[in-house]
Amino acid sequence: MQYLVDPFLPSKCVVGFFGRGSTAKSSFVATLGAQASGDASTLWISVEEPDDWIKVRHIRAGGDEGTLFVVTAVASKSDSQGRVMGSSFDVYEHLEPSIMQARHHVEQMYNPPRPLKLVVLDTAVGLTGWRKGESPNDDASVKRLLAYLQGVAERYDVTIAVIGHSNKGKHEYFADTVAGASAWTNSPRLSFVHARDVREEHANVMRVAKTNLTTRFTTLYSTEPVHTLHRRAEGSDSVLVRVNVGLTVWGEDESMEVFDDATRKPPEEREGEGGGGKKESLVGKVMDVLVEAVYRTGQPVTREQVHNLFGREISRREWGKVDERLKLMQFQYRVVVEAGPQNKALYVKQA
Repeated sequence: MQYLVDPFLPSKCVVGFFGRGSTAKSSFVATLGAQASGDASTLWISVEEPDDWIKVRHIRAGGDEGTLFVVTAVASKSDSQGRVMGSSFDVYEHLEPSIMQARHHVEQMYNPPRPLKLVVLDTAVGLTGWRKGESPNDDASVKRLLAYLQGVAERYDVTIAVIGHSNKGKHEYFADTVAGASAWTNSPRLSFVHARDVREEHANVMRVAKTNLTTRFTTLYSTEPVHTLHRRAEGSDSVLVRVNVGLTVWGEDESMEVFDDATRKPPEEREGEGGGGKKESLVGKVMDVLVEAVYRTGQPVTREQVHNLFGREISRREWGKVDERLKLMQFQYRVVVEAGPQNKALYVKQA
């Protein structure tokens, strides 16, 4: 088994990326494409974004010039929530000609060429011409589409990243959060569900919904602006972002625990409150004390020093959560963990 980007993009496979809006699904895939651009090129087909946004994000996320070919479609049909259900592009008719055209395009740019290895469909629902009696909510229709895409992936030696939406509300089974038929997550060899990480601003989390390639895992990631589309004197600017990939936790139970911690909205943090609220409050307070000590002293800070400043000892499990958050938000806190004498953790201000 080979990977375009391990462990997110296995070669010659269809991979699903599903989630609610504002979880940076497209930016996550774009960052992976940029990461792979030293050796491979990307064909990006979108009904969600203008082509100039896609191209600028690729370059600003670290992608090489001439390694991205973009096709944009015009939406022709939307559902009640504004999600595109049809467009001027039809995967069954236009995907293979687009791949061949992109191949010709990228082969002219470099010697030796950087072959086309990644194809992105954003979103797959909006880029599919659903025939009479077919719909993205019908298992048979979705299985037919994904079987066709898997055939294309193998025939042209590409990874096809399928981006889609998820439903609102809670569901009994993890993969059922994806909008439409269950085949969206069950049929690909690998699929992910993305969600907001409510513990931090600009933070998100993704977990494997289905895989027959590895054990399940959860990855924490954050977004970083790389290009400003519009500045505002008041309020947030409109920006394009890249993704900073943080901690990955492997294992069925372990990955689910991390995903639940990231997506569970904590109750009001009050002293004396039991359960998750108190635990999350403690981690946040430890972070405040730790970061302040690092910046105030300008010297490496040990856990024992934080215990003294905090007035109590912190458990190893809670320190694990602190370290996870530091890795996830490294660009914000700029505090890194280093190994000191006897392998003790030292918290140091990043140069």
